[in-house]
Amino acid sequence: MKNTIIMSIMLCFSGMAFAEPSSLVAYDKETRALIRSGSVENGQKLASSAKCKKCHGMNGLSEDEDDPNIAGMSATYIFKQLKDYQDETRSERSMKKAVRKLSDQDLSDLSAYYAAQEMLPAARATDVVPVLVHKGDSKRMVRACNSCHGQNGEGGEYDMPALNGQRSGYFITAMEEFKEEDRTNDIYWRMRDIAKELTDEEIEELASYYSAAPLEDEEEDGEE
Repeated sequence: MKNTIIMSIMLCFSGMAFAEPSSLVAYDKETRALIRSGSVENGQKLASSAKCKKCHGMNGLSEDEDDPNIAGMSATYIFKQLKDYQDETRSERSMKKAVRKLSDQDLSDLSAYYAAQEMLPAARATDVVPVLVHKGDSKRMVRACNSCHGQNGEGGEYDMPALNGQRSGYFITAMEEFKEEDRTNDIYWRMRDIAKELTDEEIEELASYYSAAPLEDEEEDGEE
């Protein structure tokens, strides 16, 4: 019996020792200094030459519901995602190909450029605010969205992305990926644990609440 218990403990710690990290990015002094050194001007050149604009638009605003808006995201968040693609702790073939030859300074410059762009506001097509936005659900241990992503969905300083003005198609896809553990680069399993508790209807409600107004509508408004 004693040997069985010891063996179980050893197997447990063995599994922990070989667990893959969710991200190789640590926001230590050197990394934060690198991100702060990002050049908006060089980032703009890279955004064009690296074909980032093909999916995300030159100003970080996508035209496709399935491609994320990245304008106005924090530079720390953008840098982490780019590194995660490069390290393959976040998997997406086209993004891996796009960043594989870029240096850390290049990634910092791109992050600075897109962080400097103006994010889209949410359309707020309805006055009904999903309960999860401000209150969460303590029974399911689901934290309120704004406790991490900002009171207005503007995002946090490090690995908390802005939700406000996001493409609804991308929002839903991202949540489904967390739910199914197809995306695993969230630190401490935070989004995976939350997404697993949410219904498809709740995810769609949140996507609708945070989603951006269509670009064409905004362009038409600007012409009037």
